[in-house]
Amino acid sequence: MAHDIAGSPVERLPWAGKQVRIEEVDTMLSSLWKMSADNMRTGANLNVRTSVLNLVICAPDIESARSASKLLRDLASTHIARVTLVILDQRADAPDVLKTWVTLRCFSMISDLMRHCFEQTTLLISGRATRALSKTLPTVLKAHLPVYLWWIGDTRGTDEAIFHDLAAHCQRAVVDSTTFLQPEPDLRSLASYGKIARTVALSDLNWGRLTSWRQLIAQFFDVPEYVACLTDIERIEIEYVATPAKHTGSAESSEAMPDPTGALLLAGWLKAQLKMSLDPEQAQNVRDTHTGTYQWTLNLPASEKQTLMHVQPREQADLRPGSIYLVRLTCKTGNKRAIFTITRDGTSDYVLTSVEAAQEARPMRTVNLPDRDVESEMLRNELEIMVHDQLFEQALQELALLIEEEK
Repeated sequence: MAHDIAGSPVERLPWAGKQVRIEEVDTMLSSLWKMSADNMRTGANLNVRTSVLNLVICAPDIESARSASKLLRDLASTHIARVTLVILDQRADAPDVLKTWVTLRCFSMISDLMRHCFEQTTLLISGRATRALSKTLPTVLKAHLPVYLWWIGDTRGTDEAIFHDLAAHCQRAVVDSTTFLQPEPDLRSLASYGKIARTVALSDLNWGRLTSWRQLIAQFFDVPEYVACLTDIERIEIEYVATPAKHTGSAESSEAMPDPTGALLLAGWLKAQLKMSLDPEQAQNVRDTHTGTYQWTLNLPASEKQTLMHVQPREQADLRPGSIYLVRLTCKTGNKRAIFTITRDGTSDYVLTSVEAAQEARPMRTVNLPDRDVESEMLRNELEIMVHDQLFEQALQELALLIEEEK
């Protein structure tokens, strides 16, 4: 949490604008708009004031909040009416604090002749004030506009009740599962919340990182003769990048540090799309959270056949930890076997797709697939969605069944 919140230094957040009392927010923002208009030269620097949605960003510390504020410059979206940036401090010994800053954020659009502007309110909350956040928040939002929440960090533990309370005010709640400290419990908690909060549309920036991989897998079966393979999948393999410990500064172990959230979400999506069910009695099932290795025996629909799904880390120092490295589907129809593979081309921004089938040789295809997605672009894409992301929510629920807590 924000260890630099306690004491007088917290009153100085120059990037957040002017400090005001919370009841003065609207008055001060109106004054800033007037000052902006008065400073305009005739025929130049036209301000565009949009009123489409509220974006609430909830950050666990000042540094995360500052990074999120910088990211807004690259958001490339004219949809935001007001950003409310909430900095939470839930330490038991934190003082009871509620401080507020306001500023007007303006960026050039196309040229300096037109600027896009939106309002930013920053709330710094600690101690007992955090318990009243769900009542405080509506007072600083633009009325009658939808509310989107971008939650940075864990959604469980000490923050779980606040996440639920804030999400209840929102039409859409966006997380990034790569920031989860404990992937399995956090994903289960998110899935559990999704089942009871049906009015809140959930999404995950990490799901956006999987879009290209999901599209490439689906494209294999655009070929009509391969469609029959979907009912005869013998094995599914998913490898994701883990950073070797020697690159993380750990001197205690040479083991890789796993971040399986993306691979687990991809496993949940494949399970959902192929309508497979888990066979919980199989001795081959493995869930090793420490090494990030998983294996499940899955029943194929309307068939006595089974599929073995295997997820494991691959040590790779030059790629983003948690990114997908390989996906392979092995199918057997009758006496014919087909292997569909997508794998990264070393440490480049490309993947190689291939199909190995009996008496058939299809050329390998090279596809540009950058490893590092731009966070602002992924967030902008989420702001474009006004409804539930059914594919993500379904994949999350299927994944929760795979990693269900042992009784």
